[in-house]
Amino acid sequence: MDTNYNFKFTNSPGDLEKFKKYLKKNDCPEITVDLSTLSFFETVKFVILSSAYHYQKYPSGKFKCHVASTDIKSLILNYAVTNLELV
Repeated sequence: MDTNYNFKFTNSPGDLEKFKKYLKKNDCPEITVDLSTLSFFETVKFVILSSAYHYQKYPSGKFKCHVASTDIKSLILNYAVTNLELV
């Protein structure tokens, strides 16, 4: 069974709530989210909050994020987020 799921953020007001519902409804210990279309600040916000929600349900899971730039990666890697992988 494939346990890698994809979730695309679109910068709409309800994206974070949709993601939380998605986590509750689906068994996704490994998930990949696409944040490449979001602004710098929206990306940072979604990465930190989404990885925290994912970690609560799957402490040993993997949360992978597609981001738009190396500047974003550099900033996010300063946070201690153990389940996060930036791709």
